[in-house]
Amino acid sequence: MPLPLILIFSGVLLGSSLSATAQTDKTKQPFTVELSFDHQTLSNQSPSFQETALRLNRWLGPRHVIDFSLVNSQRFGLRDKQLLASYVHPVNDKLGIAIDAGFSPSQNFLPHHSLDLRLQYEFAPAWVAYAGLKNSQYKTLSVRQGLLMVERYIGPFSFALSWHPVQALGKSTSNQVLKAYYYYGQDNMLGLIYSRGQEATQINDALITLADVRSLTLSGRYWIAPEWAVNYSVGSTQQGSFYTRKGVRFGIQHSF
Repeated sequence: MPLPLILIFSGVLLGSSLSATAQTDKTKQPFTVELSFDHQTLSNQSPSFQETALRLNRWLGPRHVIDFSLVNSQRFGLRDKQLLASYVHPVNDKLGIAIDAGFSPSQNFLPHHSLDLRLQYEFAPAWVAYAGLKNSQYKTLSVRQGLLMVERYIGPFSFALSWHPVQALGKSTSNQVLKAYYYYGQDNMLGLIYSRGQEATQINDALITLADVRSLTLSGRYWIAPEWAVNYSVGSTQQGSFYTRKGVRFGIQHSF
C-alpha cells in the first residue's frame, strides 16, 4: 500500500471520519468491537499482503468518539504490528477536531510512529470543509501529508473531493481523492473511492520510491442484526509500472 495512505484507507473503511460519527444515536450501545481480515495479491508475483485487525470503539456522544486498533500485517515476507488510537471531539455545533496516532515497535514496513490532526467545519447547511496535517516516521524516511477536503450531503448521499500534498524523499507532490457514499436503512452504507496522484510507494522490503498511483475501492457496511454488522471492501491499486494490487477486506463488528 502507498505509505501515506495506510491510515487513510483504514479510516475510510472503519467510518472514523468526523461526520460519520454523527450518523445515529448510539447511547444504548456505546461500545463497538470489530475483527477484520484483509488479503491483497500482487501482479509481480510477490507474496500476498495480509492484515488482521482488532478494533475497539467507544461512543462518548454526538461526534465524540475514542477508538483503538491493534493491527498485525504481513508484506514482502515480513511481519509488523501496529497500535492505532483515534480521538474525535466536537468543539461546537459546527467545528470538530480529530487526532490519530500510530506506533509500530518493529517498523519493518509500517511507520515507527505517526500523528494526524484534522479539523472539520460546517460552513453552510450540508457543506463541510476539512483541513489536516499528518506526519509519518518510517525507518528510512519521513512522509508529511496535508489534507484539504470539501464534502457535500444531498439526501441519502454524500460526495467529497480532497487534495493531499505530500513531501517525501526530498520532493513535493500530491494526490487527489474522490469519494461518494450512499446511506440507507439503519446506518447501512455503500461507498466508492477513487484516488490518483504521485505517492511514496514501497516496492519491496528495502526500496521506497515515488510512483504514479491509481486506486479504486468499493466499501460498505451492512447491519445484519441490531447489534451485528459486516464491513467489507474490494479494491484495485496500480502502483506505477511496478505492480497492481487487488484485494478484499471483511470485518464483523458487534455493538453493545
